[in-house]
Amino acid sequence: MFNRTTSFIFNKYGEIISELNQHHDKLIESTIRLKEKYIREYMSFDKDVYIQVQQGIVMLVVSMDEDAAEYEKFVIHRIIKVKAGVKFNFISISSTSRVELLYTYGAKKTMIPTFNKVPVTYERLVPTFEVKEIFGYYYQVRNANYIFPGEKHNYWELSFIDHGTLHTNIDGKDFTLNNFDLILYAPNQFHTQSTADRQSCSYLTILFEMDLPDAQRISNRVFNAHRDIHNALNNFIKVSSNETFYDNELMLCYLKELIVKLLQYDFLSSTPVASTPMQQRFENELLNEIIIYINENIYESFTIEEICHKFSISRSSLQTLFKNNLSIAPKQYISDLKLNKSKLLIKESMYTISEISSKLGFSSIHYFSRKFKQQFGITPTDYAKTIYN
Repeated sequence: MFNRTTSFIFNKYGEIISELNQHHDKLIESTIRLKEKYIREYMSFDKDVYIQVQQGIVMLVVSMDEDAAEYEKFVIHRIIKVKAGVKFNFISISSTSRVELLYTYGAKKTMIPTFNKVPVTYERLVPTFEVKEIFGYYYQVRNANYIFPGEKHNYWELSFIDHGTLHTNIDGKDFTLNNFDLILYAPNQFHTQSTADRQSCSYLTILFEMDLPDAQRISNRVFNAHRDIHNALNNFIKVSSNETFYDNELMLCYLKELIVKLLQYDFLSSTPVASTPMQQRFENELLNEIIIYINENIYESFTIEEICHKFSISRSSLQTLFKNNLSIAPKQYISDLKLNKSKLLIKESMYTISEISSKLGFSSIHYFSRKFKQQFGITPTDYAKTIYN
């Protein structure tokens, strides 16, 4: 998430200016045209500098360190004043942009290299790979003693085991897939498939074209489909039976989501898949009812024990339900919900901070202020002051 210069965090470097003062005609104007996604040096003035973006979207990189080892980034919003002595420079987020600097006559400008002369860069939010086309997808049931002698082709093939066991050989290496296991055959990999004696197997196959630079990270290995992977597969299957406009786009998106989860497989904690579709449906419905109850009673003070009693669920089961589906503890979910609601109430300016604390069921205004600052890095009172800046 990007911070803008209207954020309270920017206050230590400068401030927002509603309009340039009456001495604008006495300021020196300097226009800088930008297109690079990095900086190698900072500029610093011994007097305050006014900055406004004339074209495009611009990121301001600022530092107050002597050696500029630590820095922060802000997207410039509105006219800003950067304090004297602050080191700063600009990176163009859009393809090109233009900023105007205004400073008093005689202001001394100093150029400082970035720490160890290492460039500060902006990482563009662009796709790194593309699922270009889906050629086919089908569900197969293979009886015991099934043998497919093998093939290779110039597209990707995915096999997800819904039930049973499947044996496969990829370029001479054997793999065994069990329930909820998944494997990908990369383009031009020779692969066979077979089932064991007296054991059938049912599985989903997807054939597709994909441009993936680091294909070796998901090739020649078996993945066990944890909850996120399974959800992506279920969404793919669900939308594949629809005929609504743009459903094909959704199928490509869900398949790409699945590939992303596989690429992240070794770096993210996994959540087990519900043992049966019926269990998953029960979990979803129960969780939905609990969340509705929490939202409807957001202005009340209630305990986890009261929730457990109302929905006839043990505390440990409630913890597991939230952890598996929302990756958060129920107590933290309620706290986050109340604090986010408090931000909205502060913005509406209809209640005092004390009234908001009481309205949301906090035990005291001091406890509310402490929790608010822990969550957002600012007290409720200071947050209220920043809203209209």
